[in-house]
Amino acid sequence: MDRQEVMEDDRVRSLLRALVRRVAELGESSGDAPLLDTQELGVRCLLLPLNPDPVDLLSPREREIARMVGLGHTNKMIAAVLEISLYTVSTHLRRIFAKLDVSTRAAMVAVLADHHALPQSG
Repeated sequence: MDRQEVMEDDRVRSLLRALVRRVAELGESSGDAPLLDTQELGVRCLLLPLNPDPVDLLSPREREIARMVGLGHTNKMIAAVLEISLYTVSTHLRRIFAKLDVSTRAAMVAVLADHHALPQSG
């Protein structure tokens, strides 16, 4: 191992020790507080706790497709409006279902409605 690699290993170990200390300080009541916020080699390293809000798991395109499903659009309509293939819409929906741990469109809409991620009917 050359000197540069040793220095990088030391930095990684230092960051990991800082992370372990921070997690121990916060215990289980971390909320949205950063677990680690440091700067190394001119790069800011910000480690945040995982937010369990399912909406945050979805990409912008997945959110758009879920919104359209919530408005009652069929896969074929979604594909036409977004100018993507029907297969792509189905792929997005499979990924949304997996991320939200649901198996139906209705269950997906219910989860997203519970998190105010769908437009309100008016």
